[in-house]
Amino acid sequence: MAISSTSEPDWSWLPTDLLHCVLHKLASPIDKVRFAAVCKSWGTQVKERPRQGTQIPMLLVPNKHNIYKARSLYSITDQTISDVNLPVPYNSRRCCGSSFGWLSFVTNTSSITLFNPFRNKKIRLPKLQKLRGYTTIGKQYTVEKVTLSSDPTTLEDSGCLVVAIYGEFNHLAFLKLGDESWTDVDYDLQLVLGDILYYKGQVLAIDHRGELLSIDVNTNIKKTLASRDFEYAPRTYLVETSVGDLLLVRRFFTSWPFGVDNQGMTGHFEVYKLVLDKESGRVVKWVEVKNIGDDALFLGNNYSISVLASAFSGCHPNSIYYTDDYIDTEPYYPNGPIDMGIFNLEDRSVRLHYKPNPSHKYMSPPIWILLPML
Repeated sequence: MAISSTSEPDWSWLPTDLLHCVLHKLASPIDKVRFAAVCKSWGTQVKERPRQGTQIPMLLVPNKHNIYKARSLYSITDQTISDVNLPVPYNSRRCCGSSFGWLSFVTNTSSITLFNPFRNKKIRLPKLQKLRGYTTIGKQYTVEKVTLSSDPTTLEDSGCLVVAIYGEFNHLAFLKLGDESWTDVDYDLQLVLGDILYYKGQVLAIDHRGELLSIDVNTNIKKTLASRDFEYAPRTYLVETSVGDLLLVRRFFTSWPFGVDNQGMTGHFEVYKLVLDKESGRVVKWVEVKNIGDDALFLGNNYSISVLASAFSGCHPNSIYYTDDYIDTEPYYPNGPIDMGIFNLEDRSVRLHYKPNPSHKYMSPPIWILLPML
């Protein structure tokens, strides 16, 4: 039957083979998001298509038109802001995590919600307020970081684990999706945890002075894999490299603690490779690393990510891409979230990857996000 010239085209009828050919030629993650948004059947093809290697994160940023009800994506390789508007509003909810395309938000009512802006799906979690160390002061800033072990929408990952660093002294709690309450991890209160990583079947947590814990979520038993051997670092991260090595990244600022008139900026990073004994699993030595080769690390409030830079044109190897993730009990210091850049491990130089608009100083800081459907 002929289609009237006044009718809107029905793109859903296109053959699957033709759609696959088009998808194969789309290199940009943004183009794949646009492809998936055409209609339901096209979106299904993107979700069901086998994943091709590692993705490079994109930066979730304010959109071009300053719409407070949506955010856009910034490509660090193309250095452009997309015209895709994701339904992520800038309001009282603070984003305290990004894992597998899911964002974690905490509110002043102690509620944590997982939100996937690409699929427009939400998962509401039990409140943290009954756990030890949870304060009623600045509740949305009491939760330091939330990470997921996997994408909760995939069938094979139905046992998705959620881990949160919370409270005045950075306590640790976890739950499996479907649980009615959080499980608190009991450990030395002198520890101040900075990051969490799921590594080779283990839940690992790192202290700001380098103490490494392994937590068995089935028994709630913890093991100390490495003791505190370093001076205090304001930010610490755990990240798995492209070849499976475990790295400890320590971040230092030019001014610490921050003052009202003296906003601290990242000065440098230190990177250490954790060498484990194969039988005991204990760390036998910390080896400082001056070169991470072709890897590029993406750090911040997101689940720490490593990619091969050579797989993405415009991505710098042997570098650390970082965002502004210093959150206290007040919603951002005078100049806004501006501490973002690319730290080169070889010459220790810093360059910008995204320059925020001054009018966005009161908005939440940009955060790295993976596109889960690709």
